[in-house]
Amino acid sequence: AAARIGRAGLLAAAEIEDRDLQEWESYGLVTPLEDGSYDAETVTVASLIRELGRFGIEPRHLRVMKAAADREAGLVDQVVAPLRRHRNPQTRAHAEDRTKELAALTVRLHSALVQTALGVRLP
Repeated sequence: AAARIGRAGLLAAAEIEDRDLQEWESYGLVTPLEDGSYDAETVTVASLIRELGRFGIEPRHLRVMKAAADREAGLVDQVVAPLRRHRNPQTRAHAEDRTKELAALTVRLHSALVQTALGVRLP
């Protein structure tokens, strides 16, 4: 199972206030799991939202980024879905590797598109 963190742990690790987290949850930028805990990657998400806030970028501005990420994830899911449904357990296991590979490519493409749009090169 993926690593999880409680609300208090998330607040401490991301160095944010509960009111920040509540606002981000209201915009759908951060979502708790069914049991109220958070995926460990949420610490990264929350920290990045906090950092962007230092430049005046508000959570409401980030909804478009969340929507784009959800669409990208949906595309990857759509491509991998037939592997996940396959009868052969090896093929189903291959689905996770393919998901990771496609996620990495999607992130690289997104980064390249943003850099191209801004006319900058990141290290």
